[in-house]
Amino acid sequence: MVKSNIISPMKANRLFWLGRYAERVYMTLHLLRKCYDKMIDGEPSDYEDFWKKLDAQEIYKEPEEFTFGMMYDENNVNSILSSLIHALDNAILLREDLTSETLSFIEMSISYIKNCKMKGVTNITELQPVTDWMLAFWGSCEERVVNSNEMNMMLVGKYIEKMDLCLRFSYPFKSIDLLYTKLIASGNPVKDLLFDPVAEKDLEHSILMYKNTASDDILDYNVGILYELNQLVKV
Repeated sequence: MVKSNIISPMKANRLFWLGRYAERVYMTLHLLRKCYDKMIDGEPSDYEDFWKKLDAQEIYKEPEEFTFGMMYDENNVNSILSSLIHALDNAILLREDLTSETLSFIEMSISYIKNCKMKGVTNITELQPVTDWMLAFWGSCEERVVNSNEMNMMLVGKYIEKMDLCLRFSYPFKSIDLLYTKLIASGNPVKDLLFDPVAEKDLEHSILMYKNTASDDILDYNVGILYELNQLVKV
């Protein structure tokens, strides 16, 4: 039986969000480690910026509550455990394309982090295996996803999520521009199904505008690029 290479909008949506949630796990772990170091060694003012950006809805009131919640709160879509569960929800429906070996890295991560939650672990460094497994997940996708368009749709989700978080945390524009280049390279082969053409042009304009200006005020560009970035995908 010949397998169809046609990708429906629903499947494109699952691939895109799998990429976003998988990268959200990886990046949130990275940002939480930086925040955790400041919480241990510094004053509240040292980690306030991280806290406000990771907990934009101000769900958590105390440092311990914040750390535990960002690791394990299933009702917080930005927590590590919640992101893993959402990634698995999409991945299970794509098992035939991803293979069980690829899914196992997400499944192992969920099992491990639930065990940490049960033990009350709040040291973010204990979640290093999850970081390693998420890197292995992407390596397995590269090896096992046969349809290049499916892989590109996942990568679009990955780079949008990474670019989103880097913008929110005011990474240097050089990093934003590099991620934009990777996003467009991955998205071009599937742009007709994924990209809103107006948002695509607006985003390109904003990136070029910053490249061509001598201004050091990145914040205004952050806001514009962030909005356009999250309007880009239409599935």
